Amino acid sequence: MMRLLDAKTIHELMPMRAAIDVLRPAFEMISQRQGVVTERQVMPLEGGTGLVMGAAREGVGIACKLVAVMPGNTKLSLPGTVGLVALLDDQTGVPLTVMDGTVLTALRTAALNGCAIEVLARESASTGLLVGCGAQATAQALAMMAVRAFREFRVLGRDPERASRFAKSLEHTLGMRVKLETDPDEAVRGVDVITAVTNSASPVVSGALVPPGCHVSGMGSFRPEMQELDRGLVAGSAVFVESREVAQLEAGDLIIAQQSGMTRPEQWTELGEVFSGDRPGRRDEGQITFFKSVGHPVFDLVMARALYNAAEHENAGLKWQA
Repeated sequence: MMRLLDAKTIHELMPMRAAIDVLRPAFEMISQRQGVVTERQVMPLEGGTGLVMGAAREGVGIACKLVAVMPGNTKLSLPGTVGLVALLDDQTGVPLTVMDGTVLTALRTAALNGCAIEVLARESASTGLLVGCGAQATAQALAMMAVRAFREFRVLGRDPERASRFAKSLEHTLGMRVKLETDPDEAVRGVDVITAVTNSASPVVSGALVPPGCHVSGMGSFRPEMQELDRGLVAGSAVFVESREVAQLEAGDLIIAQQSGMTRPEQWTELGEVFSGDRPGRRDEGQITFFKSVGHPVFDLVMARALYNAAEHENAGLKWQA
């Protein structure tokens, strides 16, 4: 009997703090090369990009995610990233669950950023900036607030009208005032943590203006030609990734900086190495840290399994017999 998990059920089963705790061990799984993963399959389309990715590990399962990134969806009042995730039993191959991949992607992407901020940002961080107002932005704000007690929260978006609507909505969600920024240069002044979650092909923040001691997470761009954060930021910060191997293939922010001779993969630290104690995270209060994420199938596998286990425990979701 397979379980179908919709968006509402996923939200009920997995609060953000729980999602962060679920994903933290996945970073070490990646660094220790545990399990089997497929290279992300990219299907360029006229209106966006189709993506297929998968991962498997004994005792966890076999997961496959089909995603479409469609920038034009915003004009249709639809999420820019939509998809499905399927989980199979790793011993029998029996399908266990199919779930809303749109919500799972937003949840796990935000949660892994929460993991990064929790270990890399200064404990005293009090001002946060979120760049981007798309489908994943609210989850990112919740993850930021789950790991640091920000007294000031700022929002910056390319579309002023859309950013204003989002900021008002976020105030209700967070239960605090959200400051709408319209000037990118002013937005970063005095900020402690920056999360960028856009599909921009050009930098949305100037690295030269990022304050000392700031932590920056690049969560949006996912292709070699996309550059959400500029080369100056990469050159002037300690760089952390999910996987050096994957980052070399897909992290445009780092690839473009590498091509300019401003960074090398050997200088990048996998976050799993920080969690295991093999390599240091932040070295001092004045250091700028930069976490570049492009996603990894292991996160989808671990999150899908955790959601399925929770659904079994709570008898949640719709049971379906194929």
